Amino acid sequence: MTTELKSFAQSNRTDNSENKGIRFEQDLSWEQIKAKAKGENKYIFIDVYATWCGPCKMMDRDVYPNDIVGAVVNDQFISVKIQMDRTAYDNELVKRRYADARSLGMIYKIRGYPSYLFFTPDGQLVLKDLGYKGPADFINMVQKATDPHTLEYYTRLKAYQIGKKDYAMMGRLAVFAKNEAGNYDLALNIAIDYKENYLDKLSEDEECTRENLDFIDEFPNLINSKDKIFDLCYNHPEKIDQAENNKSWAKDKVEQTITTEELGNKLAPDGKPIMKNPNWNKLRSTIIKKYAKADVKFLVLDYQVNYYWFIDKNWRKWALYQDQKIKAYKLDPNRMNVFFGLNMPAWNTFLNCTDKKVLAKALEWSDLSIKLEYPNPNEQYLDTRANLLYKLGRIREAIAQEEKAVEVDSTTAKKEGTAKGRFKDEFLSTVAKMKKQTPTWY
Repeated sequence: MTTELKSFAQSNRTDNSENKGIRFEQDLSWEQIKAKAKGENKYIFIDVYATWCGPCKMMDRDVYPNDIVGAVVNDQFISVKIQMDRTAYDNELVKRRYADARSLGMIYKIRGYPSYLFFTPDGQLVLKDLGYKGPADFINMVQKATDPHTLEYYTRLKAYQIGKKDYAMMGRLAVFAKNEAGNYDLALNIAIDYKENYLDKLSEDEECTRENLDFIDEFPNLINSKDKIFDLCYNHPEKIDQAENNKSWAKDKVEQTITTEELGNKLAPDGKPIMKNPNWNKLRSTIIKKYAKADVKFLVLDYQVNYYWFIDKNWRKWALYQDQKIKAYKLDPNRMNVFFGLNMPAWNTFLNCTDKKVLAKALEWSDLSIKLEYPNPNEQYLDTRANLLYKLGRIREAIAQEEKAVEVDSTTAKKEGTAKGRFKDEFLSTVAKMKKQTPTWY
C-alpha cells in the first residue's frame, strides 16, 4: 500500500477549510493549461462533467475536497474542470471554455460523465477513465496515470502505428489502447491483427492462458464459432474456467457467440430489424439442433428483451419478455440480480414509457425488488416505486413512498457516518415536484 493510501485509510477527511482538496485552475484556457504544464513539468488532470450528472456532484462533494486526494494530485498535476453541457446559469469561465469542451469531447470521444482525462506535461493523453470513484480508487487511478509502465505502452503504441509489431505484447497493447488510452478504433485494429496473425495460430494449450482469455474478455465480438477458443469453451468449459478462475466464463462466451451469429446477424445485422415478426420458435429450434449443450431458453429470452428494447422498440412486447425473464430467472438465484434484474427495468420503464399497462407491470417488478430486500429497503428501489406510482396517477401513494425513500436515505447516511444522504437533494426535489404535480421524468 502506498503512503498516500495508508494516509487515506487512517484519515478520510473532506475538510476543505484550508483548501486541501484538488486546486482547479479557474481562469486558463486549454491551450494555456498545456503551456503551463509544459513549463512547470506537471501532468494535466481534466474532470469532464455535466451539471445534471449525479455522480459528478458526488465527486465534487466527497472526493475532490479530500485532503489526501488534494495532496496527491496538486503535487503532480495542473487540474481543470470542463463542463460539457450548456445552461442559462453558466458563468463567464464556463462560457469561455465552450469551444474547448466541444473540441475535447470530439477528440477524446467522451461518452459519459464524469470522465477523467490525464495528460503528460507535453500534452499526450496517458489515461482515460469514467464513472464515480471513491477517494482510494481515485488515488489509484492518479497513480496509474503517472506510472512509467503507462508511458512505456504509449511508446509501444507509437511503434505499432509505424509498423513495428511485437506480437507477444500486442494483446496487452490492444487492451491498453482501449481502456487506458481510450482509443477504441486503434485498439480494435491491434486486436484484430493480434488475433488473426498470432492468437489463432497458437496451440490449444498456448491459447488457453489467463492473459489470452483476458484479451478475449475485452474483445469478445472477435470470437466466432469456428475458432479453437470457441470449441474449447463449448466442449471443454472446465479447462477454460479453470484457467480464468471463473466458473461461468466459457458458458458466457459460448452464449455471446451464438447470440451474435444465430440471432443478431440474422435479425438485425446493422442494428435495424429486417423482419416484422421474428419466428422465435423456429430460431430457438435451429439453435438447439446446432448447440444442444447451450442454455438456449435463457439465451433466446435475453436476446428477445434486448431486441424489443433497443432494436424494434416495442414496449408491450419488451415488457412481455422482460416479465418472462424475471419469472424464469427468479428460479435461479445465480441469475437474478435485484438491482439490474428488477429495479433497473422498472426505472427505465418509468423514464421512457407512457403505456399504462407497461407501467403497471413495471410496478410489479418494483414491488418484487422491495420484497426481496425486506426488511432492509433500498432507498433507490423505493424511489423507483414512488415514481412509477406517480406516473400512474396515484399521487398520494407516490408522495408517501418518496418521503419513505428520503427517510431510508437519511438512516443509511447515519449508519455510514456521513452528514447527508447520497440522494437527499434528488429525493426532496422529487417530492416537491409530486406535490406541485409536475413531471418527475425529465
